[in-house]
Amino acid sequence: MSDHDALLALALVGATRGTLPTPGPDPLGQATAQITRPDAEGTLLARAALHALAHAAGRLPDPASDSLPTPAPAETLPEVPERAARHLPLVIGTPHLSEWLTLCAQAGWRVPPARLPELLDHASNDGRLRPLLTPVLGERGRWLARFNPAWAFTPPTPGEDAWANATEAGREALWRSVRERDPHAARDLLREHLSSERAGSRKRLLNALLDTLTLDDHTLEPLLDTLTTDRSDDVRTLARTALHRLSSSAQNARHAARFAALVSLDKPGLLGRLTGQTPSTLTPPTAPDEHATRDGLPDPTSKDCLSATALLEHLLEHTHPDALLAALNIPPATLVNIARQHEHLPALAENTVSTEHTTLAAALLHDLPTHPFLLQIGPPETLSSALKQALRDRDPERLVALLGPHPGPWPPEPSAALLTALRDTIGPAHYAAAWGYRWAQLAELAATHAHPHTPHPDPLPADATDYAHRTLTELLGTLELRKQMWNDFGKGRG
Repeated sequence: MSDHDALLALALVGATRGTLPTPGPDPLGQATAQITRPDAEGTLLARAALHALAHAAGRLPDPASDSLPTPAPAETLPEVPERAARHLPLVIGTPHLSEWLTLCAQAGWRVPPARLPELLDHASNDGRLRPLLTPVLGERGRWLARFNPAWAFTPPTPGEDAWANATEAGREALWRSVRERDPHAARDLLREHLSSERAGSRKRLLNALLDTLTLDDHTLEPLLDTLTTDRSDDVRTLARTALHRLSSSAQNARHAARFAALVSLDKPGLLGRLTGQTPSTLTPPTAPDEHATRDGLPDPTSKDCLSATALLEHLLEHTHPDALLAALNIPPATLVNIARQHEHLPALAENTVSTEHTTLAAALLHDLPTHPFLLQIGPPETLSSALKQALRDRDPERLVALLGPHPGPWPPEPSAALLTALRDTIGPAHYAAAWGYRWAQLAELAATHAHPHTPHPDPLPADATDYAHRTLTELLGTLELRKQMWNDFGKGRG
């Protein structure tokens, strides 16, 4: 047992319950023996302090390895100019770092080498920064990440053994980087490796696929179809979600056939003809469904089988809208009517949002005119009208619902109107709670999402509180920083 460990053992039991260990004959032990205090506790602490100092200051260097690491490859991207790099110290550790990294990637530049360790540390603690940092690391950044396990989320240097040597996070990053350059090669990577990956890695890669899914990925359907019977519940769900978003998948075709067999459109009566609404009835299935389990619903012959209305809800939520419309050869308004009659509008709305189906969103907005996510994918004029009305009404709850999901930067017009609304409402407030939680939340959103070239509102009235002046000045100062940042990246007025 070392002298330090002996001191630690005594400290754990208490200096009054044992005796001070005799220091060793080495130089550190001889120096320790000369340290005494009037009481045993003081002597113990003083000697422990000396050992701690010696441990920190007297660490031996790591032994030299047999060979030095291969130097970093030559850079392929130009370094960000000083005019834009000067903003980096101000935004590191703030929500504006994401915007700086995005602007840097759009300009085709890489981050300054001196900032690489700091940025890699931030990205290791914040997964949202990782895909933004990866494109601007440069060759030195990717090379540097090899020497710290915490930075293993960066894509490994391309090569024959890159995939085999990467961690789960590294494989996801490698796949995303390949996906950006060559989607066809990225699909080949999934075909080659996905089935043999661990469940955690399969989940990462499927989530990355869902983030970037396009209609061209229909060639992955055989692979995704095999994963609908995977051992992992999460993997099965992600595979079915991907097949759901591929409108021409066999899964959607089977769901569409179930929908056509379940729903019958009746001949409308007088009221139906006047309102344009066709009544529908449901006929639950009776025959066994051999593909029910793989498609995510219980077999109709089992004790857990879905009722007719529950089956309709499942199909409205998990079948691509194009397949639903084609199954009965109906327009979007009729599909909305079916969902309304059986009280399943929320399921159809969730499906519409997940598939970003614009025409169905427009039809649903007649029944759900305030649904924030439907407004995002529906006709632009509908969202614009809803925003203008919420701003006129000074309705912060509605504004958060409408603007919160909207990616920045917001258009200049609603940005300017929101700044005016913030100025109009904050004047009498002495603290955040007096202003209102939603208004304070909107101020935070405006700092990161409002268009940086938004004109400033008129000054606060003379009787505005100190809190109002501080808050509004901080918000406008942040927008000025972002405006200068955009200008220095060559974005001008966007």
